[in-house]
Amino acid sequence: MMGYFVWNERQLLIASNVERMRLQALIIDENLTHQLEGVRSALNSARRTLAADSACGNDCRRILLQSLERAVPGVRALEVLTTAEPAVSDPDMLYMSLPYEVAPGVFNLKLTMAAPGGGAVSAVLNPAYLDAVMRSALYAPDMNSAITENSGRRMLYVPADPVAMRREAAIADTFVRRHLGSRLAESVLAGTTGAGERRLVVQRSMRLAGLRLDRALVVSLGRSQAVIDAGWHRQAWTCGLAWLLFAATAGVSMAVLQRRRRVHEDAARAWADAQSASAQKVEAALDGASLGLWEWDMGADFRSVDVRGAEMLGYTSDDKEALNDWRQQIHPEDLPGLDIALAEHLAGNSQRYDIEYRIRHRGGHWVWLQSRGKIVERGADGAPLRMLGTRMDISNRKEAEARIAHLAFYDGLTQLPNRRLLMDRLNHAIAKSARTANHGAVLFIDLDNFKALNDTMGHDMGDYLLQMVAQRLQQVTRSSDTVARLGGDEFVILLEDLGEDEGAATAGAASVASKVLEALSSAYVLDGHDVRTTPSIGVVLFGAGPHAIGDLLRHADMAMYEAKADGRATWRFFDPRMQQALDASAALEADLRLALIRQQLYLSYQPVVDRAARVTGVEALLRWAHPQRGEIGPTEFIPQAEKSELILELGEWVLEAACLQLVHWAASAQTAHLTMAVNVSARQFRQPGFIDQVLMVLQRTGADPRLLKLELTESMLLTDMDDVIGKMAALRGHGVGFALDDFGTGYSSLRYLKLLPIDQLKIDRSFVQDMLHSRHAASIVRAIVNLAYSLDLAVVAEGVETREQWSALEAIGCTAFQGYLFDRPAPILDADSMVGYASLHA
Repeated sequence: MMGYFVWNERQLLIASNVERMRLQALIIDENLTHQLEGVRSALNSARRTLAADSACGNDCRRILLQSLERAVPGVRALEVLTTAEPAVSDPDMLYMSLPYEVAPGVFNLKLTMAAPGGGAVSAVLNPAYLDAVMRSALYAPDMNSAITENSGRRMLYVPADPVAMRREAAIADTFVRRHLGSRLAESVLAGTTGAGERRLVVQRSMRLAGLRLDRALVVSLGRSQAVIDAGWHRQAWTCGLAWLLFAATAGVSMAVLQRRRRVHEDAARAWADAQSASAQKVEAALDGASLGLWEWDMGADFRSVDVRGAEMLGYTSDDKEALNDWRQQIHPEDLPGLDIALAEHLAGNSQRYDIEYRIRHRGGHWVWLQSRGKIVERGADGAPLRMLGTRMDISNRKEAEARIAHLAFYDGLTQLPNRRLLMDRLNHAIAKSARTANHGAVLFIDLDNFKALNDTMGHDMGDYLLQMVAQRLQQVTRSSDTVARLGGDEFVILLEDLGEDEGAATAGAASVASKVLEALSSAYVLDGHDVRTTPSIGVVLFGAGPHAIGDLLRHADMAMYEAKADGRATWRFFDPRMQQALDASAALEADLRLALIRQQLYLSYQPVVDRAARVTGVEALLRWAHPQRGEIGPTEFIPQAEKSELILELGEWVLEAACLQLVHWAASAQTAHLTMAVNVSARQFRQPGFIDQVLMVLQRTGADPRLLKLELTESMLLTDMDDVIGKMAALRGHGVGFALDDFGTGYSSLRYLKLLPIDQLKIDRSFVQDMLHSRHAASIVRAIVNLAYSLDLAVVAEGVETREQWSALEAIGCTAFQGYLFDRPAPILDADSMVGYASLHA
């Protein structure tokens, strides 16, 4: 601060001198300008007088000039020149000559103006007068002044006062010697007064407006820098000495204070070392026990946690807001127990607060904590004010306990429930069925030939196969069902809530058994090889009656062995009465699959005739020539096919066989016009690729799509009507026709009849057979015929068996007929068989 003060004082001193010198330069400027204006005025007066009196002689001129000299101060002499210098040509210009020496050490300055009629008038200025004018503006003896041109040539110069300079130097010498010593003083004074003296110089361009001077002049003022600096040097030395005295005093004081501070620090360090050692012991104990500290200020309801406690939840000790909001982070199921434990401790019923709970980690998962604490401060009224405690992360311990519990109730290889858990759930399921009267089922599953596969490929591959079997079983069952492994290759499925109806429960259990059979019969990829194994499944139902767990498992096991005895890769019910029906159904489906492979199926064709009994087309009917059972009608095997995906294969086979027959008939002129009606099942029609299937069959066989007519039943119209219409329209665009079979037996056909792109209605045989005996049936047939004609649709009467029925149908306007009266369905071997039935009409 002292240095800044001295430096600032120096700057102020220099600025003050510069400002004063600038003002002095202004004064010199104004004085010299005023003097030059007087000289110009005198020269102008002389020029006017000489110009007015041309007869004035030398005496006259001398008297005139002497009077002007006395009138203008500072002018030594006025001269009239008869001939002027060539440079003096402008009559309004005032010309200044350079100083010239008129005597040793004496220099004159001359100002000249051109006179009229040639010649000039000059004024010689008095150097002493000008020197006095300029020196009067100097406020210090060490100052010098000068008048120079812009080019730097000096016109006038006033040096510093040497007497005053010596006086100032003596004063400075005395001061410097007093403070610096003789040798240093001589060096400083030599630098101050020597040839290399530094000076502060201020220059000002003179304002000579109106003088018309032939050159520009500059006023320069200079002063010794050493003299200026002497002022602040004294102040600097004074401040320095004061600072040294202050520093010495402060140093002694600081030494005393420092000694006292060291004494206090040594004492504090010893106490801190003791505290640190104690804290380290506590820290080591907490680290060893993996404990975090927490403190609860109950008055402010603020809870703080140390670094370890915060890290358990993914926070830092700075996350005070999140750590204080601890109740919102506790698992909802654990919060009631925590509140009870805390209330017991606060009420004084327990020595300490001890609880295990789950709390949400910053990452989102749950962390198990064990929290212990006690009240360490109470108010005057006994109210708790502060609690202190620890927390420990026990997630690993909880996970180990859960793992032990899992191993106790779950199979270690497949992670499915083991026998113990199965028995527990089966016991609950039986009790539930007794209360609700809902049926359940137990499926006992054993893998066929698993031992051979295990011995062949090794136990590792066998274990991997069992894991894949477990996954497939879980995929085909509900989440509420229990899939358990008893051991080895034996699995059990417990089905619950199959309904109160025994038939529906049986069907549900059979459906699950079928899915399990299909899923486990698919190939397994083991070590790059496709391995196939099949299950044998035993099924037993249980319901409202009393059931023993051991009996259910034994009955299911017996049913499983019965399945193995029947050839494996199948399932069997324990109930003998149901088993017969299920066996027949399964055998029928299996035989039907073999019938497709062994070409035991064929098509029979029933003709459709017109009013003249001429054959216009046929309806293709599927027949099955069973090698043992003989002819099997479609009413027996089609429903079984509808229950499985087999109907899709049958439908495609029938469509392709019918199209091949159309191609065969197209080779003969007598049968080339015949149409082919093919029944399409609802399941076949609703499959996504039905349109592509029909078009591919037509393309593959080469049949004319205009001769193909697909017959639909009214049951197809009950669901997804838009999809039905869309598919019919797409096939209709390729020429395929549509007929609505068994018309009149449904309840929704009239509603959508105007929307369906159909060509033909077929009157159900039940109305045709009753029309001669029932007025209502006859009215229905007549209404159907009239409706068809009003909608420009063809109509075919099915089930015509007598001439009377034929005649009655003709009487009401029916034009197409189908029934036993004309022919029974039969294979067509040649074109001659389809000529017609004109004799019947005769």
